[in-house]
Amino acid sequence: MQNRTSTRSIVEAGLLTAINVVLILASIYVPFLYFVGIFLWPIPIALTFLRHNFKYSLLSVIATGAIVAFTVDPITAVSFAIIYGALGLVMGYCIKKQKSVITTFTFMSIVVFISTAVLIKLSNLILGQDILKSMIQMLDESVKITKEIYGGLGVPQEQIDSLLKKLIPSPDIIIMVFPVTMLLYSLMSALVSYLFAYKIFNRFGYKVEKIKPLSQWYIPVKLATAILVIVLVSFILVVTKFPNALSYYYNAQILFSFVFTINGIAAVDFYFIKREMKGFLRFLIIFFIMTSPLSNIIFIIGIMDYIFNYRKLDYKRIRK
Repeated sequence: MQNRTSTRSIVEAGLLTAINVVLILASIYVPFLYFVGIFLWPIPIALTFLRHNFKYSLLSVIATGAIVAFTVDPITAVSFAIIYGALGLVMGYCIKKQKSVITTFTFMSIVVFISTAVLIKLSNLILGQDILKSMIQMLDESVKITKEIYGGLGVPQEQIDSLLKKLIPSPDIIIMVFPVTMLLYSLMSALVSYLFAYKIFNRFGYKVEKIKPLSQWYIPVKLATAILVIVLVSFILVVTKFPNALSYYYNAQILFSFVFTINGIAAVDFYFIKREMKGFLRFLIIFFIMTSPLSNIIFIIGIMDYIFNYRKLDYKRIRK
């Protein structure tokens, strides 16, 4: 009986590995699938963990990496194993142990952040390639091409430079805010991967806790306090001319802006729902506001909603 179970586990793990390889190949060779596909890469690994155990899911990561190394390239294989393989293992563990959404999301975000940092470090040590500098070089090339295109259309050079300066930060700023950029990327990757897992795993009979609708998101007091302390400390470091203080301050400001902007979007969505506005229309209006100069209004709404707790979602702050 044990041999039969072991054989079944190997066969299922092999099938899920094959599915994962197909997903990776499709994502790479069909460009418009890439930005969706990468969030599906951890799913077969997590499903292997759920159906069997850590050993078979780890073997699936190794096997998938080996096949991708031969069919695509070793860099993609290592990237998959370090980031998405690790993410799938953590996701599978948390769901199997029935961890809460917050715990699962936190662990997934931490894994993405750490594994991305490890991948960047390995790329620098082994390949001698600085990913951040490569990104800046690509950005510089894009800026040059943009200037040539608009210059050819007769747009004055001063207007082009002014517009690009507003839209694209300088290389120094990009380097300074890279840590918070990685953090936000980790949060978004974990969120999207979890949403896919919720849709898929429930179809297989696994109970995955649903994330609250966007309109129900709010900033807990502890999180707001922590962010405000980080901003205050970074400001003090700037005033005291602490080394690299400006970098800390920029990162803190972006984190502060991001969190309260999300809270603002949630508040706006909440009031649209109260007025029985359809989901697609809500999305269009919020998207229009966020891509226009009015986006600062959403940030202000987020701050006001937190201060006065208009939606009354934080029950700890509701006075009886």
